[in-house]
Parts: sequence; structure tokens; C-alpha cells
Amino acid sequence: MTVAEIRRTTMAPQNTSLEAGDEAVVGGVLAEVSLGSDITSATPLFPAPLPPTPTLAHKRSSTPTEEDFNAALLATNGGGGGPICQCRARSPDVDGGWAWVVLVAAFLQFFITSSLYYSFSVFFVELVAAFQQSRGLTGWVYATNSAVFMCSGPLGGWFLSRWGTRATLNLGAVLAAVGYLGSALSPSLAYIFFFYGVVNGVGTSFTFSGWVVGLARFWERRHALAMGVAMAGSGCGVLLLGPQIQVMVVHFGWRGAMILCAGLYLQLCVLATLYSIPRAPPPCRVVLHCGGEKSESQEEAKRAAETRTRVSTDDEVKAHHVNTKQVLWSPGFCLLAASCFLTVMAITTVFAVLRDWAELEGLGAAFSLALAGSGGGDLLGRVLAGLLVGRGCSPLLLLSVVQLLLAVTIGFAAAASIPTQLIAAMVGFGVACGLHSVISALMPSHFTSGVGVGHVLGCLLFVTGVGALVGPPVTGAIVDLYHSYGSAMVLCIAAPALASLLNLAAYFCHRRRHMQERAGVTKQSVA
Repeated sequence: MTVAEIRRTTMAPQNTSLEAGDEAVVGGVLAEVSLGSDITSATPLFPAPLPPTPTLAHKRSSTPTEEDFNAALLATNGGGGGPICQCRARSPDVDGGWAWVVLVAAFLQFFITSSLYYSFSVFFVELVAAFQQSRGLTGWVYATNSAVFMCSGPLGGWFLSRWGTRATLNLGAVLAAVGYLGSALSPSLAYIFFFYGVVNGVGTSFTFSGWVVGLARFWERRHALAMGVAMAGSGCGVLLLGPQIQVMVVHFGWRGAMILCAGLYLQLCVLATLYSIPRAPPPCRVVLHCGGEKSESQEEAKRAAETRTRVSTDDEVKAHHVNTKQVLWSPGFCLLAASCFLTVMAITTVFAVLRDWAELEGLGAAFSLALAGSGGGDLLGRVLAGLLVGRGCSPLLLLSVVQLLLAVTIGFAAAASIPTQLIAAMVGFGVACGLHSVISALMPSHFTSGVGVGHVLGCLLFVTGVGALVGPPVTGAIVDLYHSYGSAMVLCIAAPALASLLNLAAYFCHRRRHMQERAGVTKQSVA
């Protein structure tokens, strides 16, 4: 719908009847509607800011954007020169309608991408044998992919704001498919570094960022639940599709399997076509018959709203930057970042070398079931995370317990001597990974709010990306040196155990800082 169509729809004279108890913004004041078909009296609840004055940047734009679209719907006089009305009508596609289609598409996206991402250990063994390279060097392939995936978040965010969600999703799917296709045709490991490590990593990051943003636009009241359901596709993908990657390698070879993986990624373009901008909410018009001069309370509310609109945007941005800088350099966040670095290093290492590790320990026959078990455990962990966080548990304390659980499950897997022990340990490992994925995603909003969340999330992803880059090649070098995974597994157990202690210290530092801030606010209010 164009801006012209919006104007023709919303400028038509109309008299919307509201029921008692409904709220609407009339003349810059949020008012409660009295009983009756028309509004004959309105009680100001609290002042609402006036619509912002269009800037020069908006005037220069000749093509309507999503911001223009939203502004045209939220601020309109409804024709007849009446007072501006901002009603709380919502799009029928938000929290219902087409939002369910978007949720299913996001679930399938996580189903495909996560199953391929966590199944790299199938290709790890094949690449070592095909190119006759050391495990340490081959481990850099998966490490590069993981690091690029996590560190490409700012690039994906810029592309989303510049070209929109659907274009970002399509580009990400094509790049990820080209990464697999180029890897299948690579004559040496160096080409796989570029195609799988860089091209596929950027494409996967774009698809991930696009669907996370898309879900936020279609789900508001139940956004957390929708995100949990969509990300449950990761566990289902590893559980159901992960073992089939091994079957494809057996029947078609590792090159043929990578071509088939490229085809799976191209299916994400089909899912991207299901994403669209939510439909416009119904227009709203409130008619006043109170007559006479405005009350003194309404005049004061209007003046207060006008004063708030004069606050400099530069000052607000500067305040956000100062707050974000304080968070990033706070002891609590630094300890949290260090703990996430160690944890992600251990997780990516286990998934990268799982097949090679199982075969060297004589448990290769249990690999497929162990990988599927980790997927089922991941699904269960994501569900448990939503239940635990929703009951008011501190995310920092929960994350500390989860990191300790990771260390315990990796230790049980390293000590496994029969297939059933390895499978049971990997199920527990999957539960811990699912818990860690959800709880760590809540950390930025636990430390800050507003604009600062994006900056804090970007820094945390960058640190975890470095951890993913370091883990697999260091483990591979240790195995090449000692010809055993014993020392490497000790490192993988010690990393999350140390991370648990660091995160516990982060909890006490953050709690102390929060208490100091509350004490400062109390003193100011008393003064």
C-alpha cells in the first residue's frame, strides 16, 4: 500500500465509536473514553508526545519507507480538520493472522541451518582424509565459519536497515548455498576456507538476523514465546536431519553431500517469500463535542508534551553512548564476556570433532545416535530455559549453573566406554547447549535497555566469535601432538568450569552495581 492509498483511506470523514474504557490520544493527551457512542468527555490519563516534525531528510526522500508508512497510520486527522488522533489499533497480522505463517517459516529456517551447522563433524573426518592435512589446520575451517557467523551481525544489521528483511533473507540464503557449492568443487583446503568459512558464514548470519528481526515485527505480546518456538527448530533439525547428513556422505561422498546441502539452503529463498510487511491497522478518529476552551489540565499536558519534543536528539544519543560504554567496561560484563568466550570455545570444539573423537575411541558406530541425542537435548533445553527464566530466576546465576552442567556432561562423554554412555552424555550436553543458547541471548537486555542492547549484543557476539575461532584449531593441534583426545577433552572440561566461576563473580558484581544505582536514585528522590 502506498502513502497515497493510506491517505485516501485514513482521510475519509468518519466517526469511530469507541467503548467505555478504551484509550485514545486526543490533542496530544492520552484520554479514557466515557460510556456512549461518541466521546462527550475525556479524562486525561497522562500526556503523550506530539508527532515529530518531519526533518529535511524525510522531505528529501521521494520513495515512501516503512517509517513513512507507520507515521501515516499513527498520526492522521481523519478528515474534517478535527484534532489529531493516535489510537491503539494494531495490525491484524501482529500476534495472529499472518504472524503464524512467519513463525512456521522461521522454525523451518532454524531447522535447516542448525542441522547443517552442527553436523560439520561429518565433513571434518572426510576433509582430513581427502586433503591429507592435519586436524589442527582442518579445524580452522569450522572455526572460521563460526567466527564469521557471529562477527557478521553488524553487517547484517546494516543490510537489514538499508534493504529490508526480505532482501536480507534472500541474499543470506544464496550466499550460504554458494558457500556449500563452492566447497564441493574446491580443489584444495584453501578454497574451502573461503567458501565454507567466509561465504557460508556471512550467509548464515544474514538469514539468522533477518528472521530474528522478522519475528520481532510480527510478534509483540508473545514475542518471547514465538522466539522460543522458532528456535526449537534448531534442536529438531539436529535430531532429525543431522543423522541424515552422515547417510548422504556414505551414498554420495562428501562433495555430493555438500551439493545437496546447498540445495537445502536454497529452500530458504522459498521461506523468505512468506515474509511481508504486516497489514496496516484500521484507522481511528475520535470526535470531541466538549466545546469551549480547553481545560487547564489539558493545556498543561500539551505544554509538557511540547517541551519533551524539544529535547535534543543528540543529547539522547550521547546519553545512550555513555550508558553503553559504562556497561561494556563494567566488571560484571567483562567477566560475562570472558565466560562466554570459554563456553563457546568448548561447545564449538565438541561439535567440530565429535565424529573423529568417537572413531578414535572406538565408538564410531554410536556417532549418529549421539548427534541426534544432542539435538533432542537441545530442544528440551530451550523449553526448560523459557520455564526457568519466566519464574524469576536470575539469568546470570542460571548461566553459571548451565556452564557447570556443560563441564560435567563433557566429562561424562570423555569417560564413556560404551555407546549408550556416549549417547546419554551427548543428550545432557544438548540440554546444556539449549539452555546456554537461550539464556545468553537474554544477557544484553539484563545489563542495559533501549538502543544500548544492540551494541552490547554486538560486542558479546564478537567475543564469542573469537572463542569459536580459537577452539577447534587448538584442539586439533593438541590431538596432532599427542595422538589422543585425552588432553583436548581436559581443556574442553576446564573451559566451561572456569566460565561458571567467572559468571558467578559477574553476578555479584552486577548485583552490587545495581544496588549502588538504586541507592543513588533513592538519595536523589529524598533530596
